[in-house]
This record gives sequence, C-alpha cells and structure tokens, in this order.
Amino acid sequence: MLAQEGCDKEAADLIESYIQATGSTKSSLRWHVAQLRASSGESLEAIRYAESTLVAKEDFSKNPLRWNDYVLATIAFLKHDKDALIFHRDKVAAASDSYFGNALNLKLLDSLVKYFDRDYKFATSNIEG
Repeated sequence: MLAQEGCDKEAADLIESYIQATGSTKSSLRWHVAQLRASSGESLEAIRYAESTLVAKEDFSKNPLRWNDYVLATIAFLKHDKDALIFHRDKVAAASDSYFGNALNLKLLDSLVKYFDRDYKFATSNIEG
C-alpha cells in the first residue's frame, strides 16, 4: 500500500524492519527493497540489495529464468553503465521465448534502455506492451 501511494522509501524501510524482525532470508524481500530504494532515488542502497539477490550458480535446466542477467542489467542502469545494461538485457532477450518470466522482465529492461537518461521510477512507470 505504501508503494502504491508513492511512499517508496517508507515501504523499503518497512520491509527492512520485517527482514530484521523475522530474520527472513528470502531474496524476494531483498529484491523488493532494491526496487523501492531505486524508485526513491537511493541508488547505492538499491545496488547493495540487488547484489544480495544474485544466485551463486544458475541452472537453466531447472529454472530458465535469467535472474542474474535481469539483476545485473538493473544494477547497470543504476550505475549509468549503458553497455552493461544492454549486454545483460540481450541475454534476457535471447531467452524470452523459452520462459514467460524472461519475457516479462525483458519489458522492464527495454524500458530501462529506452529511458536510460531518466530515473528508475520514471523508467519503470513507463513500460510498454
């Protein structure tokens, strides 16, 4: 609800408090904190949380989601590294026909490329298709 009301920082703070109170190790919670921190303009914190969600060894035969490339593309956007963003975006694109999650993430990454010179919140609020 907080994020829907534009309170991205407060929503991230609340999730962080939940993680601390429960000792949760769910990467999905850390990923949401990363997204919310990025939306509120806290890029360094967003990058730190995003990096914590990277998978040590991906096995695409068991899970075809190109998670690390999605995360690394997002980090590249936050670091203003367009070459790295496009490199990792292209890896997600190459697998977009093989798994619906890759196709969904590709839409977001395409928006990050299209709006590279804008902030994360704008780019992720203007996803097409």
